[in-house]
Amino acid sequence: MKGIELPVNSVIVIALAIMVLLMIAAFLMGGLGPMSSTDVETAWSNGCKVLTSTHQCDSSKVSTIDSGVDVTKDGLSDTLFQVCQKKYGETSEGAGITENFCRNKCCSTIVSTELDCAVDIDCTSAVGGLGWTCDTGTSKCIK
Repeated sequence: MKGIELPVNSVIVIALAIMVLLMIAAFLMGGLGPMSSTDVETAWSNGCKVLTSTHQCDSSKVSTIDSGVDVTKDGLSDTLFQVCQKKYGETSEGAGITENFCRNKCCSTIVSTELDCAVDIDCTSAVGGLGWTCDTGTSKCIK
């Protein structure tokens, strides 16, 4: 019986090693799949922390802040603006996502006549934005 014990142990060790390799391969291949909502939320949280604490919610910084996560799956860490586009997509009003929109969502900005904007959605995306529009002449929200 001792003579068969060594090959059986070897087969068990080899089988376990193959299972571990398959699990590692499955884990690595999972990174090539679709972006999970958890990754987008993590990137959003990272970017918003920087925007609020370092840049005092300056909308011009939204495209420069590195989120530390690759939500577009291009091999590069994405900006807060790219994460915002992934998180919110196109708006129901048909206007594209702007830096001001992302700033408003990230910072829970309250709409006022001093709030800068590019399109109407920038004013309505701010807290209490119902009835507000963007005056394209001044780039400010108006009621």
